[in-house]
Amino acid sequence: MALEWITFHVTDRCQLDCEHCLRDPARKPTDLPVELISRVLREAKQLYQSEHTAFTGGEPTLHPDFLKLVDAAVEEGYTWHMVTNGRRFAALATELGPRRLGALTAVNLSLDGATEEVHDGIRGKDSYCTVMAAASACTAMGIKFVLNCTLHARNTHEIEAMGMLASQLGAAGLSFVMMQPTGTHHDAGFYLSSQAWRRVMDRIHRLRAALTLPVTMPEGFHREQPFHVCTPFTQQQIHIDVHARLNLCCQHSGIPSDGEPRDIVADLNHVGLPEAHEGLVGLIHRVQRDKLAAIRRGGLTEWDHFPCNHCMKSFGKPHWTDDGVGGAVAKRERWGGASERKNHSLPLLR
Repeated sequence: MALEWITFHVTDRCQLDCEHCLRDPARKPTDLPVELISRVLREAKQLYQSEHTAFTGGEPTLHPDFLKLVDAAVEEGYTWHMVTNGRRFAALATELGPRRLGALTAVNLSLDGATEEVHDGIRGKDSYCTVMAAASACTAMGIKFVLNCTLHARNTHEIEAMGMLASQLGAAGLSFVMMQPTGTHHDAGFYLSSQAWRRVMDRIHRLRAALTLPVTMPEGFHREQPFHVCTPFTQQQIHIDVHARLNLCCQHSGIPSDGEPRDIVADLNHVGLPEAHEGLVGLIHRVQRDKLAAIRRGGLTEWDHFPCNHCMKSFGKPHWTDDGVGGAVAKRERWGGASERKNHSLPLLR
């Protein structure tokens, strides 16, 4: 396997305040420095011949120097893509120019419902229309776009409709992401049982067979094999959070833990990528040995066959259980402690 892909969480700025988001709008915004991104890309190109980078957030287009980030990638010979809510994309696209657009592989548009009612109910008023406008801008400019849908109890009824919409819009793909709990009181409204998730997977498989459009399910969904090696563990891609720290993967970034976070391996403000990568290798091997020990003990539950859920549990982070959510509770300034007054492990209807 090759280290092909580096994901940068470039900013935690965003215009939206989605209930399933990990960011806290009450905190001062943080942006990754362009110089650090450029250095890491240069090191990865020299050491690993890496070829691709991704920009996420927050909303990456709100980074004060977003076009400079793109230039840093293009100048080092990388292709790139970004994940966006679409709100600024139509205006930004006209500023990209041929060189940046030539290296752009796709734009991932976050769309959590096939209807305005469902999507706006999750992400806020008028956000559905902005995604449609961004999709139209992509079509007009010949830019490939993929629809990213974060699945949970409030939108799984629209799975098939999402497939039809993606096809009608001319999307290059449709990706269904299994929502992981955030540790807030909102998790109760998003909960699905393990069996419900199995049924969701079956519907996505049938949708995939019916469409010519590529339909994908990234890491997180149920696996029959108890020892599943996920993409981050193969180190084909690595993730750098908004504080310039190399951590285990994007699923862990910003998630509360039951103590000091154990998924962070190095601060790239102070060390180079090779040293940080060495720490990541050591962490991955420890996690894999722990998983093997659990398999030998015969202590795995149905929820442990959902790889991301097992990983979150092993790091003391919020994770789905038969009773709802276990693990750490988030402390968000925007709620003034309101989330902590909720019963974090209330039994949920399944």
